[in-house]
Amino acid sequence: MALSKALSSLAEIETKVEQLTADQADTDFYVLSELVKDYISLIQSVKDTLNERVKLYRVWKDDETTLAKKREAKAKLEQQRKMDKVDQADQEISEWEEKVTKSQESFEEISRNIRKELAFFERQKARDFKATVVNYLQTMMNHQQQLATYWESFVPEAKLIA
Repeated sequence: MALSKALSSLAEIETKVEQLTADQADTDFYVLSELVKDYISLIQSVKDTLNERVKLYRVWKDDETTLAKKREAKAKLEQQRKMDKVDQADQEISEWEEKVTKSQESFEEISRNIRKELAFFERQKARDFKATVVNYLQTMMNHQQQLATYWESFVPEAKLIA
């Protein structure tokens, strides 16, 4: 009779342990996969932002190259004493100087914003990561404590068959 009751109790505990193990696996998967998914998404956003920064840098440098060519063209016009075209060249140079200034400002602005956002990201994600890991460890600890409770409840049954 004691053996039958112990085996029945053992079967119930095994069912509870199986359910607890499934819950732990779900927690492992969902908590950690959400964290990884968030990081992958953020990394993609950072990559896209840095690509935009590269584009702005290229625009700035292309504008500088065009400005240098305009200045060279003006110098050639002055050497050739084509003063009627020098005024137009001066106007184009002024326009390109403004474009260079604007493109440089755009590049510097996005660079500042990226630095600011990355600093925020580092602080915020460190906190989020810590909170997620602490929550995960607490859940894991609760599962282990529940597991210990299940097995401790079986000890009296096991002693009866000895």
